[in-house]
Amino acid sequence: MTSRSAWQGMFQKDRSGPEGASLAKLRKYLRSGIFGNTSVMTVSMGLRLFLQTFSFIIVAGTMGARQFGAFVSVAALCSILSAFAGWGADQLVVRRVARGSAELPRAMATGFVFMSISCPLLFIVALVLVPLVVDSSIPWMLVLLVAVSDIFCARLNSFTAACYQAVDRVFGSAGVGLSLAVLRIFAACLWVSIGISHDAMSWAHYYVAASLLGAGLSVWRQWRDLGAPVWKVDWAEWRDGFHFSLQLATFVAFGNFDKPLVAALSNLATAGLYAAAFRIAAAAMTPVRALLYSTYPNFFRAGVAGPRHSFRLAIRLLPAGIGLGALGSIIIMAMAPLAPHLLGNSYVGTQTALLILAPLPIFYVIYTLGADVLVSSGHTSMRTLIQLAMPAVNILLCWIIVPRYGAIGAAAASVASHALLAAITWLIVGIVVFSRNDRVAPVAGPVATQASEKGSSPL
Repeated sequence: MTSRSAWQGMFQKDRSGPEGASLAKLRKYLRSGIFGNTSVMTVSMGLRLFLQTFSFIIVAGTMGARQFGAFVSVAALCSILSAFAGWGADQLVVRRVARGSAELPRAMATGFVFMSISCPLLFIVALVLVPLVVDSSIPWMLVLLVAVSDIFCARLNSFTAACYQAVDRVFGSAGVGLSLAVLRIFAACLWVSIGISHDAMSWAHYYVAASLLGAGLSVWRQWRDLGAPVWKVDWAEWRDGFHFSLQLATFVAFGNFDKPLVAALSNLATAGLYAAAFRIAAAAMTPVRALLYSTYPNFFRAGVAGPRHSFRLAIRLLPAGIGLGALGSIIIMAMAPLAPHLLGNSYVGTQTALLILAPLPIFYVIYTLGADVLVSSGHTSMRTLIQLAMPAVNILLCWIIVPRYGAIGAAAASVASHALLAAITWLIVGIVVFSRNDRVAPVAGPVATQASEKGSSPL
């Protein structure tokens, strides 16, 4: 029988070897804030995904492919415009507070003021653009209701969630997203039960009511939990806010402009079919989004010390990200044969589009980790330039193949564009990281001193 000392010796030897080092790293990761935050956000996003999927099935199945195509085309264009709502306030508050928590009250005030200035102008732009870009038969009231929901309410929710994210209060951030999802599914059930008609216009009224209530509750919770804003607006942040909002707009355009484009190149029914497939594929990215959301503030902390520190953090996260992306791909393939049965006969064809969209989560996580390196190390404009080129590529591919292949062609164009985006982004990251000295990224405002004093600890 082996003695206790022998067992201890074997254990010590195991700990000193490569396997022991791997176990030690695993234990360190499991105890880290990143793992805990990612776990909380994964559960939260999973619950939100379930609610959103249920709501999506109710709404899309009830109104049919053509009406859903009209609604989702308007929503896609409003989502692009919503990137400018708040003028990058959500990313500004994460960057500023992650480097100095005392800045939260002023950062909140700046975000609210930027929101109040930008949203009314964006409503007007939406009312002008939708008839020109999507379909002139779409009622202006539908455009206005969706604009209020997605440009104002959704972005206000994102900003309040970002305030919690900046101070590492993931439960608060998770609660903001869950509350809106609960309200929207409640609205969908009411719409089906008591709605006089079940077209895009009638759903828009329930949609905006749920969105307004969700936005109001999120702001009330934010002020209760984090305190009221200190109304000293940092107007100097407008320049960085523009870069952040343009960066978000280009990425949202990259992921949404193809819906109204498919409607223009084909018809609203095809747009609805493709939008349904893309919505399922996007839902399968939930584990990936949870990881990226939880680690985003860490990139800003790492970026204080220079781009190589952000790069090392991205490399450490890449294996886990690709693994979660592969999980998302498996989910998409598993959902492919089920989608037409869940959504109804007018959605026959989504299964092929879903199989083509299966690699999307992997390309998405590879791209986003590289893009976070650029943003956190002071190269936001470079990320924006990359994303500005990608919608043009996607539009060109759609223009060539959508008229012949419909939703399947749109899916192929989306996957090809995301793969190209990931490759170009990491090429630029390599140039940024290895072609210059590892210098400290510029930090705007009074947080620079605080960030330098605190240092950075990526993991």
